[in-house]
Amino acid sequence: MALLKGFSKVDEEGKVKIPSNIGDQLGFRPGSPVDVKVIRIKDSSRWPYLIIHHPRSSPRLTMFQVIMMEGKSQIDEEGKLALVEDILEESKLKFNCRVEVKLMGSKQDPWATIYNRGPNTPTTLQMKFGLKKKREKKWPTQKWEY
Repeated sequence: MALLKGFSKVDEEGKVKIPSNIGDQLGFRPGSPVDVKVIRIKDSSRWPYLIIHHPRSSPRLTMFQVIMMEGKSQIDEEGKLALVEDILEESKLKFNCRVEVKLMGSKQDPWATIYNRGPNTPTTLQMKFGLKKKREKKWPTQKWEY
């Protein structure tokens, strides 16, 4: 069960911004080392996802989760997680993809999962009607000057 949830995007350099409240719970500071695992669920057509955690702790995996790739990374000064190109390709993360970051585990041994939610493109309805429409006021207002 997710304890916290946040959203972010992948930037041009392949970095993912970790939401500050999740980073605080994980104990990530600028320059802190991070272990990254690419996980896939057995016999599933879902995209792989990432698990990030401290090197001193290890996340609990179920029988259905398979580790496809492991790597190490670091948190930069802006609170972004730098990912290697191999991990980006394996997890199908590209520039301007939306990601969902969830905090998992116990207070003593937390980890976060990063799910790929696809490219940040508007839907067909948003394209047809415009991304943001200015709403008309429901009730007209009148000013009376005395």
